[in-house]
Amino acid sequence: MDGSVRKVVTVRSALVLVNTLEEQVEVRLEKPAVRYEAHSLKIDSGSSLAVPLSYVSADIWVRPIGFWSVGFCNKPIHWRHLLRPGESSDGIRSCTPDGGDVGIYRFCVSVKRENYPASMGKHVQPGHRITFLPPVVLVNLLPYDIEYYLKATEITGKVKAGKQAALFAADVSQDLELGVRIESFARCKELLIAAGSTHYVVRMHLYDSADRRMLLHVRIASRRGGALKVSILAPYWLVNKAGLPLVFKQENVHKEAAGQFEEHEFARSVAPLLFSFASSEAPSMCTMRIGRRQHSDGYLPNWCQPFPLEAGVGVRQLHVKSTNYGQPNWVYNIGIDVRAGRGRYRDTNIVTFAPRYQLDNRSRHKLQFAQRCTLYVQSSVSQLSALPNSSLPFHWPRLDMDPLLCVRSCNIAGCLWSGGFRIDRLESLHVNMRDEQRKSHFLRVEIVIQGPTFFVVFTDASSMPPPFRIDNYSEVAIQFWQTKVDDRLRSWVSQQTSVPYAFDEPTLPPYLTCAVSGGTSATYSMNSFGEGELLCYENLFYIAVSETFTAETGRPSTDHTLAMQLVLDVPQGIAVILACKQSGKRSQLWRMTGGGMLVHEGSSEPRDPRKLTDQSKAGLVLDIDAIAPQPDRYVQLILKKHDERRQRTQTWHFTEDGRLCCPQLPSLYVQVRSGCLRRGADVLLGPVPLVPPVVPHTCRLNSRGIPVEQGISRQKLRPGSGALSVKILADGPTRVLQITDRNQKRAASQPTCDWILVDEHKLLEQDSPTTDGSAPYQPRQDLQVHVLLKHGVAVSLINQFCEELCFISLGDIMCEYTANVKAETLNCSIRDIQVDNQLLGTQVPVMLHMTAAPRTDVHRSLPALSVIVRRVPSQERVNADIYEYLIVDLRPMSLKLDERLLWKLFQFFGMYQSDAELIRMEESDYDAQRALTAATSIANKRYYFGMMRLDIRQLKLSVFTSGKLAPDLRAIKHLTGVPLIRFEDADIELDPFERGHQFETSQFLLDAVVKHYTEELKSQAANILGSVDFLGNPLGLFNDITEGISGLISEGKVGGLFKNVAHGVSNSTAKFTGSLSDTLGKVSMDDQHQALRENIRSHSGTSGEHLTAGLMGLGVGVFGGLTSVITQPIQGASRDGFEGLFTGLGKGIVGMVTKPAVGLLDMASGAAHAVSRTSRSTSKYSYQRVRPPRSCVGPGSLLQCYSAGQAEDQQFLYSLNNNVYSERLIAYEQIHSQRKTHCIISSEKIYFLRGNRQNKDIVLVVHLSELQRCQHLAVRAHNGETTNYIVLTKKA
Repeated sequence: MDGSVRKVVTVRSALVLVNTLEEQVEVRLEKPAVRYEAHSLKIDSGSSLAVPLSYVSADIWVRPIGFWSVGFCNKPIHWRHLLRPGESSDGIRSCTPDGGDVGIYRFCVSVKRENYPASMGKHVQPGHRITFLPPVVLVNLLPYDIEYYLKATEITGKVKAGKQAALFAADVSQDLELGVRIESFARCKELLIAAGSTHYVVRMHLYDSADRRMLLHVRIASRRGGALKVSILAPYWLVNKAGLPLVFKQENVHKEAAGQFEEHEFARSVAPLLFSFASSEAPSMCTMRIGRRQHSDGYLPNWCQPFPLEAGVGVRQLHVKSTNYGQPNWVYNIGIDVRAGRGRYRDTNIVTFAPRYQLDNRSRHKLQFAQRCTLYVQSSVSQLSALPNSSLPFHWPRLDMDPLLCVRSCNIAGCLWSGGFRIDRLESLHVNMRDEQRKSHFLRVEIVIQGPTFFVVFTDASSMPPPFRIDNYSEVAIQFWQTKVDDRLRSWVSQQTSVPYAFDEPTLPPYLTCAVSGGTSATYSMNSFGEGELLCYENLFYIAVSETFTAETGRPSTDHTLAMQLVLDVPQGIAVILACKQSGKRSQLWRMTGGGMLVHEGSSEPRDPRKLTDQSKAGLVLDIDAIAPQPDRYVQLILKKHDERRQRTQTWHFTEDGRLCCPQLPSLYVQVRSGCLRRGADVLLGPVPLVPPVVPHTCRLNSRGIPVEQGISRQKLRPGSGALSVKILADGPTRVLQITDRNQKRAASQPTCDWILVDEHKLLEQDSPTTDGSAPYQPRQDLQVHVLLKHGVAVSLINQFCEELCFISLGDIMCEYTANVKAETLNCSIRDIQVDNQLLGTQVPVMLHMTAAPRTDVHRSLPALSVIVRRVPSQERVNADIYEYLIVDLRPMSLKLDERLLWKLFQFFGMYQSDAELIRMEESDYDAQRALTAATSIANKRYYFGMMRLDIRQLKLSVFTSGKLAPDLRAIKHLTGVPLIRFEDADIELDPFERGHQFETSQFLLDAVVKHYTEELKSQAANILGSVDFLGNPLGLFNDITEGISGLISEGKVGGLFKNVAHGVSNSTAKFTGSLSDTLGKVSMDDQHQALRENIRSHSGTSGEHLTAGLMGLGVGVFGGLTSVITQPIQGASRDGFEGLFTGLGKGIVGMVTKPAVGLLDMASGAAHAVSRTSRSTSKYSYQRVRPPRSCVGPGSLLQCYSAGQAEDQQFLYSLNNNVYSERLIAYEQIHSQRKTHCIISSEKIYFLRGNRQNKDIVLVVHLSELQRCQHLAVRAHNGETTNYIVLTKKA
């Protein structure tokens, strides 16, 4: 259609010329009837052109134009002898030069009859494609430019790496001797290419200047027109990405591999090294060593352990031995990644040697790296530096020491080395670096593996939540440190403050020790959530004269005559006097017991605050210096031992009005003589008022109305109750150690509005409004959504060829979604899951279904799939999602893979790349993409899972291979390179994937899941091998016998035992004989015979159908063997002429023996299958499709809605045409209701049937190719009735 939405119909001839030559060609069309009338056309390289309609019968002459000054070809191009669709012929044409130094120009011609009706009679209708091809195309699949020559000719040239050259002067009708030269290989042994060569691979011998041999592979393929394509490739490319000079050789060969010289001892080769196993007597193993010039004299590099050059990943240690006594040896870890090339390089194995570890600095700091054991060795080798946005390979200086890496920042003054951490496993962590003030600075470290290399990526941790946080809600400062680290790494968190933290030593156990000054310490595991051990401290206090302090704050009074901060003190002896307050002085500190005694701390032994003190062992307590108190006398306060008899004077109470007295002596108060508020004054117990007899004085009163000399109060040494509760909890990806006072009223579980903390800050600031003036966060309203789909949903997959692939049925779906301020929760379950294989003629109609469970199974009533996930909100500026848990539970399933459906699904989803797409991806680009993927994964969105569990309990896996695939599916299979073997009902037990506290990118988590289940499948290789068909499925036989014995023991079913044994034996016999017949059938080399066998076996489902298929297979085999010696030579002669006659005769002789043998095996397999179906246990339920395959193409050749009636009509059509699925149903209509006449219109025929609907009584069948006209005719009778007729006119 053009731009104006009009349909454009192009009318051209069916004779098309295609130019695949490198030059533009001129085509001369000469009509045989008119000698001098001719027409010339020009066709560009890579273009095609239809011959004008008036010249389709003209003779065709071709010549190149441009550089080649030659005439037209020596004879015209003929096409009229090809009459049938698919017929082709090849030929070669020569163009002689007009003069000059230009040689003969040759090209090949391929003529093919397209899929047009066969021509009849004298006049041959054009319907051909004529292709011009170069005679020889030389393809360079090496990483070097090559120079080529043909011996005994003047044909020479040069081909760049990855390019190709056309040899137009080569004569493919003669033998050719090809020679090549590449860098470092100046001599070769010419390769003989015989005339008429087809497809084969041969070796070419090249020799370097040291006469060392290297073998190249030359792949020769015949093309259309008799042309040849010669591809030159090396079996192995050795790519050195290790940053070290490496030298290679074959194991047990004395010389190094060819192409290596003295410069390879000094530095690594940038270009790949071509490698081959030149010696057939030595093992096909490779070994390597470090270049001799990498180290100074005194070191000798050793060859490493040999390794195979097979696909996979490996590691080798390269030792450099020291010849000087006392010096350690050097050891290098080199990763080896062997993989097949991509696209047309698939026959070359690319072996990449990379450092085992690659350090990538993506932070804003200049970083230094060192192994822990070499931190204080000043050496350029032991300590490496990396600028921001740079990377470098890393090798352990001392492999005999602990492989722990340390890092520090060069941009932080006095930065200390971090603790050592491992870099040989996949993980992510925060590294704690401290400056000279011991302040923490964090780096985020992500360790990922790509191929054999661990990429250690360092990024700034400013945008990441810390791994740990200490929230101190108490009123005292707390000291904390990682258990068993140096004392210099201890830190403090002030009261009402939060501090982020990362372990100083990541390799030590995850324990934190907390301590309170003057109190206890305790150790907590950061992996154990919940309450921990209490922290306790002595809640000592001063007994102060209130007037000398401000009551609210404890600051000195503004009255300088009294602002002396006087407290009770016992500096020496036992007398209590006034003294100025000194922080922490033990002689001024007191504590009150539960009985009301005031114990003097200075005269007591230090004690554990968590333990109760025995009153009998308490220190000196406050008492009076008298046997008994007198109501009118003043007595000096002193210290005495605890005495039960002096309870009246050793029990004290602080009154509400701010005085100190004995509860049993309410009229006596602790006081100082009036006017004696000074240091050293005696403290007395006496009545009030107290007036000195010598000096009259007016009594002063405080704000509470009591004399200032009697104002006595407590001042705590430390705030708080003295008991701190400690709790470990999770705040998203951060694990929090929360410290609260046990008597604190504030809720310890108060949510924090910002859990990304990069520095110490006050916890009280979290309650303040936003500093940027933005509106505060508005919590969402509660939302509940319930979705119930009792009949479920279904999805039909239809490809671009209007072919239904799968029908996915999900039954009884229930979803419940709840969202509130705290979290979002999704609970979804699917009761039934079934995926039907909707391909016509498939071996397995159901691809995926639930495995039938016995009645005793407690999980029988559970849904097929259940998903439970809970997500908590996170800050909008945080590029992360926080999930408390994700639980996916899948019931035991049965997966039956049909090879045809598998490759069609690959085609549908585009899960493959063509050769052209793969060729554009160079090896250097691949390495860059690999490193980029490892580095940029840090910037991706992250997901935190408190708990992730994927539980796929059991899988019954079956694979059914196809004997013959369509060309496009074969191409996809070839590109993917996935080999398939046939097996059935392999029991795969998979351990669940469980992770806790994961904070990773989606790609990291996906890779972890894929790696886990890949390893699980590898561990089940024995179960798969025991279920393969060519061994007769021995595990299936064992399971059947076990099930029968179990039923006999538990339920006493003797018949069940015999039934299971019969099923197991017959099933194993059927599979073994079927595999043997397939293998033997390929020996006959008759594709038509194999296709007929496949068609017979594909329509056998019941036991009777299997038996019928076996008998038919026997008949086909015997008949094929008897006629093979006649039909095969005839087919070979018609296809390849005289040569094909002898080839067909050989195939016929082989078929005489193999085809009857295959027929016997097919009969045995069919009979065994029939017995197996009959003896199938009732517990083995046979699943059927939910609905028949869709009839995709309607009358207008458009996709139409599903119709169950049309689907049944389609099945009926295939029962009429013996399952020829290329014929499509168009319509099924009733012609006459009374006569019960029906008509089926398909893409190839028209069927007229008589009787009820879908009755196989065929009246007439008309091929559309024979139909010339179809019209409706109405005939009116004499009585006025009208009779309708359908008139079909067939071709003569």
